[in-house]
Amino acid sequence: MTVLDTMDELARMNEEEDKGSALPAIILLLLVILIAVFCVEFGAQTLTWFEAKRWEASSPWLADVPQPLPISSDDTLKGSQAKAFDYEFNVPWSVKIKNVASLSYIQFVSSPGQVVVFFDPDSQLDVIHSLKSSNPTEYQKFANVFANRPIESNYALYQSVYAASPAQFSPIMKVEEARRANVLLLWKLSFGPDLPSVAGPEFYSFDWGKNRGFQFGDPAKGQPVALRVFDDSNRQFRFIFTVAFGSGAKITQSDINMAVRSLQPVPIIDR
Repeated sequence: MTVLDTMDELARMNEEEDKGSALPAIILLLLVILIAVFCVEFGAQTLTWFEAKRWEASSPWLADVPQPLPISSDDTLKGSQAKAFDYEFNVPWSVKIKNVASLSYIQFVSSPGQVVVFFDPDSQLDVIHSLKSSNPTEYQKFANVFANRPIESNYALYQSVYAASPAQFSPIMKVEEARRANVLLLWKLSFGPDLPSVAGPEFYSFDWGKNRGFQFGDPAKGQPVALRVFDDSNRQFRFIFTVAFGSGAKITQSDINMAVRSLQPVPIIDR
């Protein structure tokens, strides 16, 4: 082999080495470009998806969404009438009811031991009005996030918040939807369930025309039951249904449905 042949062979070997070493660099460059494109296009969505999974791990309740509450045939039967804070509702216990008053609620206790706690409607926060009036800047941020699907009432707000779930998140969802879902899930985390002392309370929604809202707990399982009710004037109400300790009394779902469906302002002539 001549000197020229040796030089040619060395040049060919160096060229093959250069090609071999360049290939990993090219692959790495392509990966960097792909990651950069993904971060630009889906970075926000991926971050909200990760946050949703982290929140769910610490608060499994976030995965729960309300299920429709059925109406039974005896929900509208007439019972005893209870009045408080210029509102009235019916309960099915045809017995004398003892009122136990407090500054923010009235507790109705029947002779057998059923207990209904009705909170002062004036003590319930008007969230939408508070956002608009107390902090216009924050409300504008809120309105911008929900521009495509605006929230105009307290019921609509709670409905959207309670319907939010980590399962709705995806790294490739639209960025506007990711921001909206992130705000809703953060609110749901701050709201929490209305019965935090009851492990894994059942969660329901109902819409009975003028009164609609959400129920936490199942009386058939012996759980106390809490309700948030919204009327057609955007007023918010809260109930708790339970039984006196050691009484042996029971509350049924029909009992609760009757009270909520009959809730209305006391007629002016009766005040």
